[in-house]
Amino acid sequence: MIYLSAFIVIMTISATSLVSAYQDYENDVNANDISNGVTVVKVLIYDGDGSMEESVAGIKACIDESNNMNLTPGYYFEYDTTGTINSNTLSSYDVLIMPGGSTETYLNSNVIDSDAIKQFVSSGNGYVGICAGAYSASNSVDELYSGWGLAPDINTKNVNYEGLLSISTTSSGSVLSDESTLNLHHQNGPALYSTSSGVYSFACYEDNKTGYQDYSAIIGENYGSGRVILCGSHPEMDPQNTELLTKMILWSIHKS
Repeated sequence: MIYLSAFIVIMTISATSLVSAYQDYENDVNANDISNGVTVVKVLIYDGDGSMEESVAGIKACIDESNNMNLTPGYYFEYDTTGTINSNTLSSYDVLIMPGGSTETYLNSNVIDSDAIKQFVSSGNGYVGICAGAYSASNSVDELYSGWGLAPDINTKNVNYEGLLSISTTSSGSVLSDESTLNLHHQNGPALYSTSSGVYSFACYEDNKTGYQDYSAIIGENYGSGRVILCGSHPEMDPQNTELLTKMILWSIHKS
């Protein structure tokens, strides 16, 4: 029994030492990552009133996959969620993602400070708007009512279509994907258009399922020192396109 007790004590000490050694190694790896030039991108995802749970979950899943699989070499995404958007909640982040949801709720919300979003982006940060987040950030919807004007040269057409559709990348779209055609889930997101030469059209609706063939499906614009990128379809929902979403994030913060 004495020998057995001594053996258990030795094994316990060894196991503790291994755990401690692994933690030291993990800390060293993280320190090495930073010293090797890995850029940490701080992402804030809105998950408050009007947001769609599936969209928020999909955004998180894409970011996790990108980090775990090292799909964006040189970048690591840290994210938080918030049910309130104001200058305080935005202050420590690089990019805000507004997910799919209810445009009406977004535009009329008393917990979303659109002026704070404008100041946040204008000062050099990024905005990624998906579906309702795209409608809301635009200049106007069908010229019937105004968005926040975060993308003042981009207008939207209301679309009533749910299901898979194909979008075709433009020459500008090579910064987001190497594929010429992408198949994405669509859930009544906007058709986007602009007459300004300062706007970037990254992809267009390939067919007429939306009723707006050749209108932009993904479009971007500079706003002050920052960038806004809007997407009518859902790269974060099945079939997920992690590369597309993460490259949209990077474009919005001048990293591509």
